[in-house]
Amino acid sequence: MEKTLDVPTKNNPANAPARRVTAATRIPMSLPVLQLSVPEIPGYYLHWFLAKNIPRALAAGYEFVDESEAVLNNRGVADDLEKSGSSDLGSRVSVIGGIDEHNNPERLYLMKIREEWHNEDVKKLGERNDQIAQALRAGLIGGENDPDRGSRYLKQGAGLFFPKNRKV
Repeated sequence: MEKTLDVPTKNNPANAPARRVTAATRIPMSLPVLQLSVPEIPGYYLHWFLAKNIPRALAAGYEFVDESEAVLNNRGVADDLEKSGSSDLGSRVSVIGGIDEHNNPERLYLMKIREEWHNEDVKKLGERNDQIAQALRAGLIGGENDPDRGSRYLKQGAGLFFPKNRKV
């Protein structure tokens, strides 16, 4: 009589376990999916930069986002949904974002900056915009002596250039 061994069947350890789609994780086909959306990183503001703008971003305090920090929507037809959609060969999060004027691919890199620094930058930009709006309201720009006054679409601007979040 031949003796057979009952060997438990195991999944191949090289294969990741299959991901099951549930009602909570299902994404209907009829809904739009933002290609560059990424989960928030607590304490940081995230922004996508073209490769040519990275030196300026680094000087402003931005840092590269690592693949371990953010997972992109995977757009590959036959790609594993568990893998990130980043196409960077290193550990940075990046994707092809289009083509430049010479038809060369342009890469977008995901970068982060501390929220408090981003908030300071937004505040400074708002202050600068308020200065310009105040000059416009006071007639210092586009006033009666402005040679371009006749080229403007609106002759009366008394109610213009007020911040949306403030009452006039």
